[in-house]
Amino acid sequence: MGSTVNLSRWFALTVLICICWPLSVQAQSSSLKISEKTKHYNISGKTAAEFARSMSRKGPYSRQHRRRAWATATRNMTYQLVHRKSKKRCRIKAARVKMEIVYEMPKLRSTAGVSKRQRARWKKMLNLLNKHERTHGLYYRQFAKKVHRSLLKMKSASSCRGLERNAAKLVDSLSLADKKRNAKFDRADARNYRRMEKIYSGS
Repeated sequence: MGSTVNLSRWFALTVLICICWPLSVQAQSSSLKISEKTKHYNISGKTAAEFARSMSRKGPYSRQHRRRAWATATRNMTYQLVHRKSKKRCRIKAARVKMEIVYEMPKLRSTAGVSKRQRARWKKMLNLLNKHERTHGLYYRQFAKKVHRSLLKMKSASSCRGLERNAAKLVDSLSLADKKRNAKFDRADARNYRRMEKIYSGS
């Protein structure tokens, strides 16, 4: 092809955060649960250029960038505190953090009529997409672990309501840092983009 696509438009970091107000409930221990799953959407085509156009039309919608992406990694995190109230102080007895990570990736619906060379190009494209999104997944897992550790280390407060407000501020701060880290990775992953453009333009 005589032209290339600006792939940075199609890669997207979609971050979905659900932060629950802590509840005073009974619990015996702290817990951290992280789950990951992959969803697929079907694309079609016979060449790398056609694969790219199909992904651009059918890829998951990125709320952050307000357009479709070729692949996304999203996170949904909730947390819950268990309080221990004394005469004048409220402390954290336990913290429960749950992180759900979802990857949405393309899948070639059929290889019928696709040459061996183009199948190899598709495999390279998919591997690069997967590498990029799995790095986001790594950051999300690290974020969840940091939230869990940080909540357990929080200082006591004069009231449980105050403790909850402090926890919310802490998680907001950690979440903002995580979003910046992921955005920085998107900008820095230029090598991945150039490899993808080379595959695309060479079809």
